[in-house]
Parts: sequence; structure tokens; C-alpha cells
Amino acid sequence: MIALIRMNLDIEPSEIASSLRLRRAASSLAILRKRYGKILILSHRGRPKGRDGKLSLRPISEALSKAIRKKIIFLDNSDLCFAREAFFEGEPGVYMLENLRFLSGENDNDPVLAKKLASLGEVFVNDDFATAHRAAASNVGITSFIRSLPGPTLKDEVAALKKAVKRPARPFVLVVGGVKMSDKLPVIDKLLPAVDRVLLGGGVGNTFIKASGSNVGKSVYEKNLIKEASRLSLDDKVVFPIDCRMKAGSILDIGPNTAALYASVIKEAGTVIWAGPLGCFETKGFSGGSEVVAKACATTKAYTLIGGGETTSIVIGMKLDKKIGFMSTGGGAMLDFLAGKKLPALDVLKISY
Repeated sequence: MIALIRMNLDIEPSEIASSLRLRRAASSLAILRKRYGKILILSHRGRPKGRDGKLSLRPISEALSKAIRKKIIFLDNSDLCFAREAFFEGEPGVYMLENLRFLSGENDNDPVLAKKLASLGEVFVNDDFATAHRAAASNVGITSFIRSLPGPTLKDEVAALKKAVKRPARPFVLVVGGVKMSDKLPVIDKLLPAVDRVLLGGGVGNTFIKASGSNVGKSVYEKNLIKEASRLSLDDKVVFPIDCRMKAGSILDIGPNTAALYASVIKEAGTVIWAGPLGCFETKGFSGGSEVVAKACATTKAYTLIGGGETTSIVIGMKLDKKIGFMSTGGGAMLDFLAGKKLPALDVLKISY
């Protein structure tokens, strides 16, 4: 049977070695190759405006070929009719179509494009959780024209997130970092009644520090969310940094006392969800807070769930990933799931969440 597999291979070539998404794609292919004689991988990379050779999937295809020890035949998608012919006439095996976002109508969930993509196979398997919060031709529209199923990674992601938020062992701890509080605010609001502690860092923590009346200098924070931070600060569950590490007038990491406090809370937790680094970890000397929290997540007896590309890369870089309960490939999709928002790609597959 000919299968179309939607995967998330939105990976920078420089990040291939530590890419969770590449690992999950290889793992899924090991399962799916036993079920389907011919596979065409559908994926995207970046946010191109038209065709952009710098965002081609070809280098990712080559990396995935090495990971599965099987040659992946790469197909240009500038002419879908030609790609369809080349795919159908080719030998059984694994193929990959060029970046879907090179195609007009992909991001707009265009039904004409969706029907063309569906014509390339006999069954569609969506294994891309990371785009589940977006309605595109290749993950939502396509399901109207072909028998559609969830893939192993997608099912694992949903099960892990449901376990964390529907049946959390207590104490239930939410760790939130990253640059933008606006991205994380819906998650904090949604989970605050259910959690026992919310530990903050990064730009999110800076906004709370500013709301408390402290001077944050040139630090990244969101001025328009000071009022929201003040409101949330009234809840004793919410904890923001008690000390910081600074450079040139900017807060670049949580301080050692905060890191020790957060680690002690995580050590006693029953469930931990962590989204977003707690400092400017890519700047030399300011990854300490995130590293302390990563070690705490790896050594606690709690069920741990970590998501977001930067956060998972920290854990993988420290070689702690095998000691984490679950690592999510989703950034925005995971946040929307946790915030209780609709995920169109799950809805069309009638997946309960």
C-alpha cells in the first residue's frame, strides 16, 4: 500500500545531531516501513516566501537516510504531476517531497492543493504533532480526500500530554521560561488552578520581576503584560526568581539561589512539565539555571514532560534525554494543548484530547 506520511522535519542543518524531531521521524519510519511498501514523506521547513533553496528539505532527507540506513529518494515538488508520476513509477521504498511550504495554498489549507497531495497515495498518516495547532492543506485539508490515520509519534505525544494534565501525580509543578510571556500566559492561566507550583524564568520571569516593582534594567520583558503578571503574582503558587545573573544591565539567567530552590521543588514533585529555557542559555556562562533544572528533572522520581525545541536541545545536549519521562516535539502545539485550545489536525482525525 502507498502511504503519505506527514512528519515534522523543520530542522536546521546545524541542529541535526541533537534533533529530537529527526530521532522521532526515524523511529516512526522503523514502524511504518513494516506496514507500507511505498512511503512518501510530506514535511516543511521554515517559513519561506515562495521557493527558497536555503530552506530545502534535501539536507534533512540525507540526514534521515543515514538515520534509517535506507536511501530516501528526494522529489522536487515544483510540478506535482511529475512528482506523482516519478513516485508511482519508482520502486518500493521511502521517498520525500520537497518543502510543502514552497507550494501555494499549503498554509491557507487550500482544498485544491489538498486534493492534489491526496492523489499521491492510498492512505494518509499524520505523524506531525508539532503542527497540530495549524490548519494546513497537508495536515487538515488532505483528510477530506483520503483515508487518514494518526501515526506513532502523534499518538505518543497526545498520550503523554493527557497523562501529565489529566492524571497528574502530585505535587504538580509547571516550569515556564522562554522569551515571551504572551506565548505562555494561556498555559499558566489554564493550569494554575490544577498545579501546586509555577516556577518562572527567562523573559517570562523578568516580566514578573518588573511587575513586583524591581528594576530589570535592559532585560527582555513584556511591558503590556505587567498587569497580568501582577494579577498572577497574587497567587502563592506562582514563584519568580529571587536572584538573577546579569550582564551589561540585562538579566540573562536565574541566580544560583533560585536554581537551587527550583531544583528542590522539582525533586519533591509527582509531575513536572517544563516549557522554555530559564535564561539566555546560548550565551556562554548563562545556561546554569536551565542546566540545574534539567538535572533536577532527570533525577526526580516525578513524571517529567519537557517540550519546545530550545528546552529539549538543552536536555539532549546534556545527554539527559533518556532520564526524562517524555520529550515533546511540539512547541506551539504543546502550549496550545496545555492551554486547552483547539488543535485542528487532531480534530479532523477525531482524536480525543
